[in-house]
Amino acid sequence: MHQSNQTVSSRRKARILDQPVWPTVKHWLALGTADFRNHLGHSILYGLGLVTVIWLTLLALGYFRLGWMILPMISGAMLLGPLTTVGLYRISRRAQGLGGQGVAAPGQIFLVSVVMMVLILTWVRAAVLLFAVFFGLRPFAGFWETLQTLFTTPQGILLFVTGSITGGLFAALGFAISVFSFPMLVQRDIDGFSAMGLSFNATTQNFRLMLAWATCVTALSTIAVLTGLLALIPLFPILGFATWHAYADLFQD
Repeated sequence: MHQSNQTVSSRRKARILDQPVWPTVKHWLALGTADFRNHLGHSILYGLGLVTVIWLTLLALGYFRLGWMILPMISGAMLLGPLTTVGLYRISRRAQGLGGQGVAAPGQIFLVSVVMMVLILTWVRAAVLLFAVFFGLRPFAGFWETLQTLFTTPQGILLFVTGSITGGLFAALGFAISVFSFPMLVQRDIDGFSAMGLSFNATTQNFRLMLAWATCVTALSTIAVLTGLLALIPLFPILGFATWHAYADLFQD
């Protein structure tokens, strides 16, 4: 009987927050900023680690003349954002006194990570196919040549619009199934597919709120890219902590 109650509790759906959208988003960011300040050392370490990995990846793509993959990979990296903040979720959970240092379902985190990687690889493949549709089987250009083609030719502009819409659909799906599944698997002993389903349900049931949150994350991520990723060092942990508080608001016991 105890196991049955635990199962029901683990699969409890999110609340529907009947609160003003942007003040709620601002509140989550404020809580995330407070956690960032309270755990400054760990936060900076996480931010530096992520930026270092991204820059090494970009350098590798440039070295192997795969610059055309940079834009799809940047959008794909945003899909993996929730996974890379698992350690930050653990810090926030301990700070709230909601558990120890471990992860409730580490194997299921791996499962959801595999699903997200498949989604990213599918998006990269779709980007390749879109390029072939608009430009045929010509060799891929480098990053700067690709940018010039995208914004100075009719075919390039059409490819950019089509690719943005397609990438947006992939990003929306990835966001919906992952934004709360990773913090949930840190907190709850639940299977990965149930976690993704509950995350998707929470996103759709709080559509306006989560659209605002996704817009905020995208805007701050864009700012980080425009600063050469330097702004990502503080923004990454702040958004990670804030996402935990969003999860706590929606799925609090």
